[in-house]
Amino acid sequence: MLNFENSFYHNFSSDFYQKINPQNFPNADLVHCNSDLAQELNLLKKDLKKSQIQENFKKNYQEIFSGQKIHESSTPIAFAYAGHQFGNFVPQLGDGRAILLGEIVSKTQRYDIQLKGSGQTKFSRNGDGLMTLASAIRELIIGEALHYLEIPATRILTLCITNEPVYRQEVNMGAVIARVAKSHIRVGTFEYFASRGNNKAIQQLCDYVINRHFPQENSSTKSIAKLFSDIVFAQANLIAKLQANGFIHGVMNSDNMAISGQAIDFGPCAFLDEYDSKKVFSAIDRDGRYAYANQGKIAKWNLWILANCLSLVNKNSQELLEILDLFENEFDEKYQKIIAKKLGFEKQVPQKLIADFLEILQQKKCDYQQSFFNLSDDLLCQKPLIIKNEEYYKWFLSWQNLLQQEYDFSNKNILKKIAKKMRSINPYIIARNHIVQEVIDSGNNLDFKPLENFLEVLKNPFDYDEKNIFYHTPPTNNQKVLQTFCGT
Repeated sequence: MLNFENSFYHNFSSDFYQKINPQNFPNADLVHCNSDLAQELNLLKKDLKKSQIQENFKKNYQEIFSGQKIHESSTPIAFAYAGHQFGNFVPQLGDGRAILLGEIVSKTQRYDIQLKGSGQTKFSRNGDGLMTLASAIRELIIGEALHYLEIPATRILTLCITNEPVYRQEVNMGAVIARVAKSHIRVGTFEYFASRGNNKAIQQLCDYVINRHFPQENSSTKSIAKLFSDIVFAQANLIAKLQANGFIHGVMNSDNMAISGQAIDFGPCAFLDEYDSKKVFSAIDRDGRYAYANQGKIAKWNLWILANCLSLVNKNSQELLEILDLFENEFDEKYQKIIAKKLGFEKQVPQKLIADFLEILQQKKCDYQQSFFNLSDDLLCQKPLIIKNEEYYKWFLSWQNLLQQEYDFSNKNILKKIAKKMRSINPYIIARNHIVQEVIDSGNNLDFKPLENFLEVLKNPFDYDEKNIFYHTPPTNNQKVLQTFCGT
């Protein structure tokens, strides 16, 4: 049963938001319901058959999650926030095309339910407040892909087409999605009030974030330094996972960094095809600020912005900077640990082994995901197969020697055990860019079967299944997607 709570609305004044109802799209139609997520949120009866879920959700929730009807327990609001966009400060951004319906509490976890593409607010800055179907499909796919790769990310509960046009470079079908997040509080939320010298609001935000996201810090002192430390470590964990999985967010503006440690706002994002440390997909990132190799540095820069905001209410600014300095080591340690497991190790390995492997991938323009996945085959065959050149042969011998130092190779089953562990962390399936685009193209023609098929396959990214070879195979040169767009 659906029941919204509205803790943000009740805890904060109208300085923090605009109270506003979403736009009514009278001809909206539900085309996707995330049944797994709906069940996690206790919105579906457990005895429903798969064939009944979409119809049941359409009957009970379509009007609410398309904006046609305001639920009796909902108080819709649009958040205020600022942000640094490509390094330039913008004092007022805010939810220009999104409206929070309220929160759902499930298994002690509180989740925001926000409509995106739901019409204009006072933060729209002359925008139409709408969302294209293409950008809605991309956000749905990427959120699910990251989730099943065990990366903290916002997810999409429903996707409704509005059956109304959205004008960009061309005429597009409009869409509204219901986004589920641990919260929508951003670094930019703090910046909004810091730039206005509103220290009281910053302190209120700190207290709220502590109580909602880091309740273990809910003591009488409610240390802002400890709160910042938790945020820094959460971001280090997130970015390390994104980096290790070859994911490029695309627009890591400070207003796109969620305090909760979830990845959020999937616009011009993509997974790597061939490895390139300087790879950029975003059509607007002409200088490569948010290139793949820069993501750790940019995360730290955004956290530095947050530290500046928190210093207005924390007496010891130096303490915050010392905590910030921990980010780099924490990020490196977590990243190295994940890559070590992708290479078959339980212990950390020399950074040179990792760097040399990535250098080979870069020089030979090898597919990032497939190269890691195929390593287990090379290990089982005891000879290099995936890249046939002298550099890789030398690297392969070094890798094998290091593995022998950790494992007992006299055990005849050890290679199978190592390979199995590697397969459990090196995905067979990712949301490859060219397939995402094919699914979007089908959706634009109102064919959502490819979308449903793809989402089903993404639920088991580590399962090797030859029938899914289509989703595993890297793109041909003609299939490659060189740029992605945010859809605003």
